[in-house]
Order: sequence, then C-alpha cells, then structure tokens
Amino acid sequence: MPQFPINTDDLLGCREVRFMSRQETNYPILMRLTLDFDLRILQLQRRAYSHISLRYVPAAPEFIIGNADYRENLIALSPSYASLKELESYAQEYQVDILHDYLFGLDQDQSQG
Repeated sequence: MPQFPINTDDLLGCREVRFMSRQETNYPILMRLTLDFDLRILQLQRRAYSHISLRYVPAAPEFIIGNADYRENLIALSPSYASLKELESYAQEYQVDILHDYLFGLDQDQSQG
C-alpha cells in the first residue's frame, strides 16, 4: 500500500480530529485507528493561489489518516478526502493495509520504487 506524499509548504494549517466516546462515534474504524493504535485523523487546510485576488487563499478542508509525529514528519497513510464519511469508507476497505504499513513499515519493493 503506498504512502501519500504531503507537501507541508502547501499547508496553511492542520488539526487533529479526536474521538471521545466509543459508543457515540459515527466513525468506528477511524476511532479505532486513533484510540487503539497510534494514528491520527488530520484535517488539512491547503492554500491555493487565487488569480482573482492575486494571493493565496484557503482551499477546502481535507481529511487524512496520518502518523503520530505529524508535526515533525507528516506521513499520510491515506489519500485526502473531503469528508470524514469518505475517509471512514476508505479506512474500512483498506484497514488491514493501513495497519500493515503502520506496524511493519513499507515493503522493500515499495520503498525502492
């Protein structure tokens, strides 16, 4: 499973999405990845250049599954999605691959290619 590169120079901001209650969550897979494993659900705010105002403006927020030390070395373990619901669907389908990459790192074939 590939890791998804994030250029931190393109980010205006980043925040963690936290899940507090196992019983009341709408996103059980994302909640499990954050509480049972050391992964983070991040909301990214990218910057986009506006040709109208001739400056950088905030783009639509995106959600990703990231590593715990994202402040120093951001590694995205999922593509970015516009909503937590879409990210939950991705995590449900690829949960085994996400956890494999998190627990064992990249395969040698992937890291060289």
